[in-house]
Amino acid sequence: MSNPVRRFSSDELLEILSISENATAIYTTEDLIIQTANDAMVGFWGKDRSVIGLPIAEAIPELENQPFIGLLQNVWRTGTTYEARDASAMLFVDGKLNIFYFDFIYRAIKDDEGRMYCILHTATDVTERNAQKKVLKESEQTKNALNKELEASNHELLSVNHELKESHKNLKTLNNNLAESESRFRGLVQQAPVAIGILTGRELIVESANNLMLAIWGKQNNIIDKPLADALPELKGQPFLQILDEVYMTGVEFRGSETKATLEYNGRLLDKYFNFVYHPIKNSTGNTVNIIVVATEVTEQVLAKQKIQASEHRLNSMVMNAPIGMTVIEGRDLVITIANQPMLDIWNRKKEQVIGKKLLEIFPELHDQPFPGMLQQVFDTGERLSLPEISADISTENGLVKYFIDFSYDPLFDLNGNVESILATVLNITEQVQARQSIERAEQMLRLAVDSAHLGTWYFDLETKDFIPSARLKNVFGFYDDEPISYEHAVQQISQDYLEKVVSAAKESFFKGVPFEQEFPVTGFHDNEKRWLRATGKLYKPESGKSAHFSGTIIDITERKNTEQRKDDFISIASHELKTPTTTLKASLQLLNRMKDDPGKNVPIVSRLIEQANRSMGKISNLIDDLLNVSRMNEGQLHLNKTTFFISDVLNNCCNHVREAGKHELIYQGDLDIEVFADEHRIDQVVVNFVNNAVKYASESTEIFLIAERENEVVRVSVKDSGPGVAPDKLPYLFDRYYRADHSGTQYSGLGLGLFISAEIIRRHGGKIGAISELGKGSTFWFTLPL
Repeated sequence: MSNPVRRFSSDELLEILSISENATAIYTTEDLIIQTANDAMVGFWGKDRSVIGLPIAEAIPELENQPFIGLLQNVWRTGTTYEARDASAMLFVDGKLNIFYFDFIYRAIKDDEGRMYCILHTATDVTERNAQKKVLKESEQTKNALNKELEASNHELLSVNHELKESHKNLKTLNNNLAESESRFRGLVQQAPVAIGILTGRELIVESANNLMLAIWGKQNNIIDKPLADALPELKGQPFLQILDEVYMTGVEFRGSETKATLEYNGRLLDKYFNFVYHPIKNSTGNTVNIIVVATEVTEQVLAKQKIQASEHRLNSMVMNAPIGMTVIEGRDLVITIANQPMLDIWNRKKEQVIGKKLLEIFPELHDQPFPGMLQQVFDTGERLSLPEISADISTENGLVKYFIDFSYDPLFDLNGNVESILATVLNITEQVQARQSIERAEQMLRLAVDSAHLGTWYFDLETKDFIPSARLKNVFGFYDDEPISYEHAVQQISQDYLEKVVSAAKESFFKGVPFEQEFPVTGFHDNEKRWLRATGKLYKPESGKSAHFSGTIIDITERKNTEQRKDDFISIASHELKTPTTTLKASLQLLNRMKDDPGKNVPIVSRLIEQANRSMGKISNLIDDLLNVSRMNEGQLHLNKTTFFISDVLNNCCNHVREAGKHELIYQGDLDIEVFADEHRIDQVVVNFVNNAVKYASESTEIFLIAERENEVVRVSVKDSGPGVAPDKLPYLFDRYYRADHSGTQYSGLGLGLFISAEIIRRHGGKIGAISELGKGSTFWFTLPL
């Protein structure tokens, strides 16, 4: 059974990668999954970073029928590291299948229990070195062959003197062959695809240099046979001559990587960067006789890398000094590499808590929020993502805190155009949003208060003359909700008696800033209904580029005005109603006062005066009772004392004053056995009021019927007369406070409170009250009580 796939921590990966000095890759599981590979290794393969995560056989299909996959599988099975030098490999690079040579190690990496969990692959491209070796080997073989031939010739020369001439000829041939061999060697050097130079002796005589090396040195063929120090005088003060001398003396190869050299080109000193090898060539005694110099210019790569480093430095500086939250998130694991102080403040974290850590490990609450998905979207598309005013829940010491932020995700690309990191810019706008929300709530509450109070509002721009009324304002002026109206149009609805006063007050407010407050009547534009309005307004001076404007509220006070009018009418009526009996009472008392010394002589007059005084006192008492009852109702003190009684008893025994007068006959009709649970005194008060109204308004109706009848779960009590009746337009107002019906212009006494009090008594019993009337056919006043 295969070992389970193991995921590495960042520390483990860094530890593994630190072992590698050059191109590095890591494979996991028996399927040899490419867990990671640095850019150098991906470059050797001729691929891009999309191979990460694939099995190596799938990522590099040309390795089929080559030994490498088998070697890797053997390392995984046995746990034994495998190392090779100058191994050839066929690879597709730049669209072509070529042979390359590598020194490589497949290092078995095991855990503490000795189990395999990955293979570390390190490699060095030695294609150039292999080519040099081939050249040197061929040259050495040629020299050895020539030396052997020369030795044979000398032997023959010594042993066979007579063949001296022939030997001399052979020697010449051999010399020619040697020269030809050296020529071939020089030709190979000249045709080599890399820059090669050969230095001889400790003086470092330039024995040979191909065109590529001459181009790197910025020189011509005239430097051949010159000491290197003379051929390239600009090397003085640079380390290369010293390094070459150490290679010559020690016989140890030296390699340089991305090393800067200052060389002269067309009279100008320029800085260039090179990868190079100083390889010593030794004779049979082991002494160095030559040094082969192999070099590759990497100036463009180094400068590009320096630009990237400078860019990263500028980015780092920009992020760290930015006044708003900024962070750099690297790779699809979302590792935080940079975070400035404003960002740390938003996160409520310290630098050491976040740098080098995965975003979702620090903030697991983000799993259920949209931000990880949006980051992956930027990696997928390479396009910037920006959203205003979005909420984010961040875990802090005080629990989960909701922030409101404006943010953007900007992709950062590597040299291959792939997204390697994301620059996140975050602006904490929580206070602004909360302030706006508070304002919106306040405005909503204000609108609710305005709507609840039935307030109309308006806005009037003094410069543009724009007039913006609310729907409620349009309504009270008699216009439709969706109907456009102007300031002048609204003003035209004001009553002529008030128009000049209102317009004058408005102008004084417009131009002097005096607060506007007026009450005035208007006539509705469409409905012609008269309404009383109260308007208030204020001038607001120009600010923030806005012109001065006048705005305010308006409220319909028609009901208040009507109530005030009714109160005025009531005071007038009450004064009038109280004045007549009071005057009569006063006159009676004055006459009685004159007769007090000898009342016996004026007995008939005294009796009439006393009777007259009692009637006046009764009227005053009734008026006062009505006022007290209304006052009790307003204060919620009209209490009921309920008992069980027969409704017929109340109807048969009430209104003795009417019965005794003898002008009207009270006739009872209905069920005698209906019992109710109610306040008998208050029900009697209602019936008396109905009968009194019948006597007052239907004085010619000699018969008044008192009727009691069952209707389901209630008893219905009616008082019916055959008088002139009540006009239909007055019926809805009979039970209103202070309302007094009149007929044919006749004004009757009373405060207009009797029916109002009766309606309140019945309502408190849970019953209903009403009137039915037809002009010329009498009226029926009725009420119901629950049985």
